[in-house]
Amino acid sequence: MALAAEQLPQLSKYELLDELGHGGMATVYRALDRRLGREVAVKIIHRHLRDSGEVARRFTAEARAVAKLKHPGIVEIYDVSDDDAPERYLVAELVRGMSLRKLLVDQGALPPEIAAAIGLELTSALAQAHERGVIHRDVKPENVLFSLPWADDTDGEASQPSLASVKLTDFGIAKLLDQQSVTSTGQVLGSPAYMAPEQIDGDEIDPRTDVFALGVLLYECMVGHLPFDGRTPGQVLKAILSGQYAAADREQPTVGSRWAAIVHAALEPDAARRTASMTAVHAALDAEWRMINLGDPRHELTAFLRDPAAYEQALPGRLVPGLREQGRQALRRGDRLAAGAAINRAAALAPGDPEVLALVRQMMRAGSLD
Repeated sequence: MALAAEQLPQLSKYELLDELGHGGMATVYRALDRRLGREVAVKIIHRHLRDSGEVARRFTAEARAVAKLKHPGIVEIYDVSDDDAPERYLVAELVRGMSLRKLLVDQGALPPEIAAAIGLELTSALAQAHERGVIHRDVKPENVLFSLPWADDTDGEASQPSLASVKLTDFGIAKLLDQQSVTSTGQVLGSPAYMAPEQIDGDEIDPRTDVFALGVLLYECMVGHLPFDGRTPGQVLKAILSGQYAAADREQPTVGSRWAAIVHAALEPDAARRTASMTAVHAALDAEWRMINLGDPRHELTAFLRDPAAYEQALPGRLVPGLREQGRQALRRGDRLAAGAAINRAAALAPGDPEVLALVRQMMRAGSLD
């Protein structure tokens, strides 16, 4: 039930309007900046965390570090509470739209191209953060927001951007509370399903920890469920440490082996064998995007978010001709691996297409099937 205005926390510089979300660490409110007259998001950390002097100091330090990140794919930090403030909070831009979690709940598995378009935005943002020495530590669908121009009716159509954008939020929140959580409860902090093995083991983390979490996120987007699962958090952590999961293209053949290979490389349990950086993940996604010959990724993402059903219905017809041609060329040059990747995905997308069926038969005659 929504709280009445007088029941909301009182801040001197910000008028809290309503609650947007509530998590284990903080509550987020839509608020009005009294000085600038603009709406913002205010995240107030919970009282039991606020009362720890160590957490309070780290909260302010981390907020200041994250505020230095300036990237269109990172939610901007505007302000942080004073050291002597009764509430510990940070103030960020208000993103009007929805989270990736809500999209997954509503849609289930996304077209791999849409997952890749999201991944391209996230890798760009995370690469810059890593260059500045900031590791996210909690990359997950709940922390990925879509800014939707059609969801904002406050400024009028003329001033609205035409494209949806991806925004990553909650940088550093897990780090802020890491020591406090472990020492006071003995429990692992964070979202177990997205944690890298080195994070679970308490080893030193680096940008590859975020790479693993992104791999989990991309797998979930493309396949429709998590790679590592269990009935309890402990079972999930055990599954991650084992490194055993079903290949994305086997779980969902329409993913195709090329997209799957990028995801699998990010999911390597051994950090030394994992894709080394967000820049490398971005390059791999971009190279595959160019192979499929669609339009600008942000245009594709916007079209999907406006009408997911229509986009998904039209997508096979846009992809299959190019996949058929790639398969033909690969067969001509005797590249069985490339032929299989293109033709098998085309067959999954358009199982009754006569040209694809002919290519499948040709591939079988050439002994190219697994």
